[in-house]
Amino acid sequence: MNDKEQVNKLFNQFKNKNVIVELRDNNQAEGKVIAIDNYLNIVLENENGIETLKGGNIVFVSLKE
Repeated sequence: MNDKEQVNKLFNQFKNKNVIVELRDNNQAEGKVIAIDNYLNIVLENENGIETLKGGNIVFVSLKE
């Protein structure tokens, strides 16, 4: 397994889970992860519909309890 596949496997643990995403502009986004890639681009489903977050704007992702 190469490094790229390993990273992808780690990110995929967030798929279909509810998360809180801290963004560089000190805002937060919450929702269920419906897609994620190796660049940490995330597509969230939340009460506002579908939200796309660019990986370069993300500080961290945490599971919502």
